[in-house]
Amino acid sequence: MKVLIALLILTSLMFSARPMKIDDVDGEPVKRQVDGLLRDRKKIDWIGDIRAIMGGQGKSIIVSQNGAAIAVIYGAVSDDPDNPMEIKIAYSEDSGAKWRRYGPFSGACRRAYNSVDGVSDFHLNNGHLYFIWQENTEGYNDGVLKTMYERRDLSSTPSFSAPAVMPQSQPPGMYPWEPDIAVDPDNPMNLIATAYSYLAYGNEWAYCWISYDGGCTWTDTIPMAHIHPDGCAGNLSRGTIGYVVYTYLDYGNVGGSDSTLVPFYMESTDGGYTWSQETRVPGVPANASSTFWWHELDCLVINDQPWFVHNDIGTPGGGPYIMRGTGSPGNWTWTIWDAGVLGYDSTWYGSHIWYCLPSQYPSLAYNPLNNMVLCTYKSNVIIDTTHNGPHIQGIYTIDGGQSWDITDPLSSATTNIVWGDWSATETAHRLVQVGGYSKAYSVWVDGTALVLYFECEYVTPWGTPIGARLQDSDFVSLISPGMSSIVQNSHRVQYVIRDAGHASMKIYDVAGRCVNEVFTGYCTEGSHEQNIDLQGLKNGTYFLVLETGSGQQVEKIVVVR
Repeated sequence: MKVLIALLILTSLMFSARPMKIDDVDGEPVKRQVDGLLRDRKKIDWIGDIRAIMGGQGKSIIVSQNGAAIAVIYGAVSDDPDNPMEIKIAYSEDSGAKWRRYGPFSGACRRAYNSVDGVSDFHLNNGHLYFIWQENTEGYNDGVLKTMYERRDLSSTPSFSAPAVMPQSQPPGMYPWEPDIAVDPDNPMNLIATAYSYLAYGNEWAYCWISYDGGCTWTDTIPMAHIHPDGCAGNLSRGTIGYVVYTYLDYGNVGGSDSTLVPFYMESTDGGYTWSQETRVPGVPANASSTFWWHELDCLVINDQPWFVHNDIGTPGGGPYIMRGTGSPGNWTWTIWDAGVLGYDSTWYGSHIWYCLPSQYPSLAYNPLNNMVLCTYKSNVIIDTTHNGPHIQGIYTIDGGQSWDITDPLSSATTNIVWGDWSATETAHRLVQVGGYSKAYSVWVDGTALVLYFECEYVTPWGTPIGARLQDSDFVSLISPGMSSIVQNSHRVQYVIRDAGHASMKIYDVAGRCVNEVFTGYCTEGSHEQNIDLQGLKNGTYFLVLETGSGQQVEKIVVVR
């Protein structure tokens, strides 16, 4: 509770907001629940091009530590047929039940690779959520790199700064591609951004920029390394005390030939000012047919140790390969696991065979509360006669990789993912803890219809019967968690208690002070309603907190008379 109260303490600080259009207040449920057991899949928006969400350069999705807030940056459909995308932000404040779309923040563009990063409680504590993207019109040779931040207080909707062009990031000096951005966990105002001067007249170098004021100002470009134009700039992640790692693809000597792209990395221990020599990740299998692509890699610093995942789509059974470095910067010992092997299963359950085969688009995610590391990917799944086909799936470990388990599908089991060409999937780096379990938050794109979807599922072991899978109602829940209710003198609340026991319901003001103890004591199992008298409260914003031994949830109340 002390942590919750601390998160509710506000310091109001608003920044200049760019005029924008806000639309799509309600996300669209695509498939109904099966017997009330499974979560609806949510359609976020139409996109202009598959590359608008196709991973490889950081993350297009971020989720807060309690799962209430989710932000997605993507390229929505524009009105220009030659430049089919424009940058938008989709934002949910109720764990993905409803979405708002903000923007556009760019002009029409042909290429719009993008990334987002922020602090763990970005929806509280004045925001600290940061976006980066490239804008290229009609091809490759006129790119510009832009950043934007979002900070606010709890009583407001998201407020975005005006997009700003990064220093020295335009032709003819630079042709920026494949950007990424990362926040210092020790200081949310300290950022690092990367991009690659690629194709056309680019000089084939990766560069970074550093900001110490939350993205208001940036350094000039800092050179990192040369990358061959057939290679791919990649992913950026950072730990504490200035540690930053960057993984990408470049030519490596495979069988005496330098014509095969393989995983490389470089690292910095001073926040990005100086970088180590580029190093091939040792031990990753590669051959003359190997094909690594920008959408087949991810990286994440976990407890100041680098974790990578790279997928070889040119070799049957070629991964995804998960890599972990132990030791210290410049002296890592690498352990490599083949998720393509660890994630494969063909097992009889009763009279029916359950089958899964890992495929493409790997992502890494982490839950610091239970030390779970999750690698997700698109997988071919057979689990019964009605839920077969491609899904988001993965393998996970809670002991640093000593043992791995396969997950149940992490996309809604009501329907499979439309396979198509380039129907990318991507899982947020943060796993959310709910009642002792981890939840994975993902997006994917139907590569044929060009529709962006949201998925959210508990990480449960492969083979769990459909009717026994975890649901939000298995834990303490308000009917409208994270939502904002406009009230006057009273407020009726519905909630569910899974296990009988001690429970409390309290109201806090924006300073974190308890202003009304609705009840505290023993509460029976099942559904309940509570009528709350608010006549003693002044007009303003308050937070209703329901807490049991299973967890806690918060509803925002705005008293207006």
